[in-house]
Amino acid sequence: MLPRTRMNTSEYMSAIRAFPIGTIAFVREGTRMMRLEGEPVVDMPLPKELELLLKRPSLLVLVKGETGMGKTTAALELMGRLQATGDTVHISTRTYPDKLVYQHALFSKLAAQPNVHFFTTLEFDPSQFVVAHNVVSGLHRLLSSMESPLLVLDSWEGIADYVPQEARMKVEQSLMAVLENTRSRMVLVSERPETNTTLDQLADAIIVLHQKVIEDRRMRELEIRKLRGIPIRQERYPFTLAGGRLRYLEPFTFTLPEQTSMFRPLENTPTHMSTGSRDIDALLGGGVPRGSTVLLEIRGEVPFEGQVYVPLTALLNFLATNNAVMAFPYSDYDPTRARLFVTQFMPEDVYDTNMRVFTTDRVEDPVAIKFSLNPTEDFDKWLDTYSAYKAQGKTIWMLMALDTVENFYGQGVMNFLATVAGRAAVNKDIQSIVARPNLELTQKVANISQIHLVLSQRWGTLILYGVKPRTGFYGLQFTFDHGYPEFELIPLEDTVLTDGKPSVVSVPTSRLRARPHVPRGDLFEVIMKSLLDSKAEAR
Repeated sequence: MLPRTRMNTSEYMSAIRAFPIGTIAFVREGTRMMRLEGEPVVDMPLPKELELLLKRPSLLVLVKGETGMGKTTAALELMGRLQATGDTVHISTRTYPDKLVYQHALFSKLAAQPNVHFFTTLEFDPSQFVVAHNVVSGLHRLLSSMESPLLVLDSWEGIADYVPQEARMKVEQSLMAVLENTRSRMVLVSERPETNTTLDQLADAIIVLHQKVIEDRRMRELEIRKLRGIPIRQERYPFTLAGGRLRYLEPFTFTLPEQTSMFRPLENTPTHMSTGSRDIDALLGGGVPRGSTVLLEIRGEVPFEGQVYVPLTALLNFLATNNAVMAFPYSDYDPTRARLFVTQFMPEDVYDTNMRVFTTDRVEDPVAIKFSLNPTEDFDKWLDTYSAYKAQGKTIWMLMALDTVENFYGQGVMNFLATVAGRAAVNKDIQSIVARPNLELTQKVANISQIHLVLSQRWGTLILYGVKPRTGFYGLQFTFDHGYPEFELIPLEDTVLTDGKPSVVSVPTSRLRARPHVPRGDLFEVIMKSLLDSKAEAR
């Protein structure tokens, strides 16, 4: 960790006001506003092991899944990654190219590239695919005529299903020889998620896209079923098609940057307290309403670091705006470790002034207050601390770990929590309760909470969603773009492109040809002639 200059409280508050946060675009989701990213970039990250395979000069990638899984979007993402050099041809057997622009944000960027060409078999007589030799020789002639060829065929069944069954295996076996001979790269989309065909055996990579419904919410998953010669890190990754792009999510990690910065809080409003995350504030309609009780329920095997740092990072904003935090955390919570974490992002005197941690162990820390496990005495200590902060005019965020208070005080703790909730409502403070899995009191706490969020994990990725208010799934990831921890919420349910109209770059009309009124001749000959004409025009 690099050294940094110490600030006192007044210097810190002046400094954070001097750094306004840049503007962000939002889109409405029901009555809430959700942040949208800026213009999509050409390169959307892919799993590292898949990135490694795509560097090969000759390869066959299968993208499989049932209808509606996102196969076309996935194929376009692979195409965007591979098309940097040479000739690229995309053949669709299911739609016309000009229809793709309304569903796939990357399409217009690809169509504007001079080396990328889109075609559809819908313009051609499909009887030409009945003869197996026509398919193999046509592909060979096409790829041989291309420079550093990349072919995307969406979908393979749109051609192969015309080939008689007894000849189809030979066609698929010949594909690999064609690719090797022409030093080509090919992405084939397949409607058949099973992987027991000749083509599956020959492919270098098989990606299978899935969709699951969990608690009435949709979750998409990307399975890497095969990577020839490359270890697969994990079986599946959650992914999203929000905004017309495919984005996968990495498993949860929390690694501090080499150099940290002072935390710059988000402003509170007269009606809401900010969580320090624009995304979570937007999800909740502007932040946490003053006077609320918030339940954060942990479900499943969420890593301990996620259970600790998610609420702790949210409380940074409270401390940094010179408000107070009173915490009765997990029994294995370490106040010294928390101090080391928080004081990397704010002056130590800000932390000492605004933070109180109640613990059952004797801890030599200025913010620690020891509880005796006598309910009456402990409530008096809590009330004295609360009253002292209120006398200073502070808004207070009261954070409690439900398993800790239930373990120490039994079922009677509900009376305490209800009393705190009532006091928070009257004084416009916040009560936040963190519930680990399988606690008897969780449902009772949910009944007195105005906000009920759930933190879980899927394939190692943190997932956040709302029960009250009800929301879809969001991938929760930490970022350190500004030198301090922030939350990023990634919507895992699909969202349409803006206003139903594509927000795209200009595509020359010559790139999207008029549809013919009668079926055309040989598919591969037409494509080769089109490529030659395009190169002649470019000279």
